[in-house]
Amino acid sequence: MQSITNFRDLGGIKNKAGKAVKPRSFLRSGELSKLSQEQSLQLKKSFHLGKIIDFRSTKEAKERPDAAVPETKYVQIDILENIHDEGASIEDFIQLGSPERAHEYMAKLYGEITLDSVAQKGYRDFFEEILTLDDDSSLLFHCFAGKDRTGIGAALILETLAVPKPAIYTDYLLTNQLRQQENQALLQQAKAAGLQAEHLQALAVALDVDSSYLDAFYQTVNDHYGSVDKYLTDALQLDQDSRQMLQHRFLTE
Repeated sequence: MQSITNFRDLGGIKNKAGKAVKPRSFLRSGELSKLSQEQSLQLKKSFHLGKIIDFRSTKEAKERPDAAVPETKYVQIDILENIHDEGASIEDFIQLGSPERAHEYMAKLYGEITLDSVAQKGYRDFFEEILTLDDDSSLLFHCFAGKDRTGIGAALILETLAVPKPAIYTDYLLTNQLRQQENQALLQQAKAAGLQAEHLQALAVALDVDSSYLDAFYQTVNDHYGSVDKYLTDALQLDQDSRQMLQHRFLTE
């Protein structure tokens, strides 16, 4: 599925005990607004797609709706509904005006997502959809670019499966490679539209991920909850039985 922006399967990533995430269970990507009928059928036939979780806002989803996949449940969960500040769209990052401000805002955004009650509920609902996924079905989750809201979602899944942080960061940073061609095209379009150099640099920051952003997520978790384990339990209400269920179902020898 190389034609879907920032698409990848979390399958095969090893956890601390050497077990691997079951292939074709968790798929992550950018938005599916340009999904062709052929790609839609491939997701259903080859990946047995059972659910699509869309982390975008209602406005984003209405402006660029996901293409339908046959016999697949679609769920929209607005992670940023309660987070306003400067905003989180590409246009908002351009308005920040400099790469330094954009970089600082990204780290701040990750911290806000971590603590925001609506975002926490969104990720709780996300795990409820995972826990109720039909056997032998996969779940695809995405936002606009598949990098921030989706990146935190992927990190949370991998944490529940006891995947070590270096592997979580490796998956997270893979976004910069998988979005490279599309990001360059967006930057060229912005340059052709007359965007100034500093604003172009701010946009480049908005289009990439950086390990410091995920650092901000983990630091905020540790500062306010003491550990990821406590965050999963207290903020996301994901108890040990649920985590053991996830590990039993989604890990292979």
